[in-house]
Amino acid sequence: MKISVGDKVRFLNDVGGGVVSRTESDKLLFVLDEDGFEIPAVPSDVVLVEKKADSSNQGSSSSVSVESDSSYEFEESDDEGEPKLMLAYVRDMELTGNVKLFLINDSNFFAFYTIGRLNKTEVTNAYQGLIEPNTKINLDNVAINYIDGVEYECQIMLFRKSVAYTSYPPIVEKVKQSGVKLLKGSSYICNDYLQDKAIVVSLIKGSFEQKLEELSAKDIKKVIREKESVPVKKKQVRKENNGILEVDLHIHELLDDTRGLSNKDMLEYQMAKFYEVMNENKNNKNKKIVFIHGKGNGVLKSEILKSLSKKYTWHSYQDASFKEYGYGATMVTI
Repeated sequence: MKISVGDKVRFLNDVGGGVVSRTESDKLLFVLDEDGFEIPAVPSDVVLVEKKADSSNQGSSSSVSVESDSSYEFEESDDEGEPKLMLAYVRDMELTGNVKLFLINDSNFFAFYTIGRLNKTEVTNAYQGLIEPNTKINLDNVAINYIDGVEYECQIMLFRKSVAYTSYPPIVEKVKQSGVKLLKGSSYICNDYLQDKAIVVSLIKGSFEQKLEELSAKDIKKVIREKESVPVKKKQVRKENNGILEVDLHIHELLDDTRGLSNKDMLEYQMAKFYEVMNENKNNKNKKIVFIHGKGNGVLKSEILKSLSKKYTWHSYQDASFKEYGYGATMVTI
């Protein structure tokens, strides 16, 4: 069968293919792949996938003889490996409001796929087909505002043709991207699959990625548990003195052990106690409360005064008795 400029072909001994951009005699042709690279090939190394419309009008100098698609058969690897599929978004530099959408199969599995726009429980099918092992497909070039905030449901069924394989249940994954992220240049990063920077979203994650996520989640939970187990509240942090409620906000009065807490953590804890007391007494008109914050570096006192001037403007406040507290306390009158 003759192949002409504009015909779509696939490489027999390599991943991918493209459109024939030009030929030289009958022994060499050039294939323009989806990334815009022109790859030289001999006719015996390609298989015709799709003829260009009206390709019969091409001159004989633009045609070479190749095998027909019926003889093409993918040669599967004996190594099964792990299934790993991704969606990738690549910014279109010519149409800056658009992105190119790729489906990437980084595994030795074939995959039937459907990708549809999800509206509650209904799916409007957008893309469907079969992707071969270790292949990427350019699904579409689409306007960013068309996919902004739209949830897509991706359904995947994995299989191998000529070798035994581990059976996986059908996979359903939901994907959504915001237009803000897609328009932001820093969202796109270098990757192992495309020449251009891309946003790559895993539809099927490899075991390493899964273990990394599990490890990260476990580490986070461990830190939270350790942090939560450290602070032990003290029971006696306030007392009544001549009708005046005294609340000692010194951190060593609030907690028995502050190991593992930063200065910021301790300040937040002290302010949380301040808010707690203020809320408990908000309806106790004329109630006097003395918050003992100490002199220190003045950070806690500054935060308390700032809060009183902004959040509790209907209450009055002043320095507490110098004789009893020195400069280390503020009295609030509800």
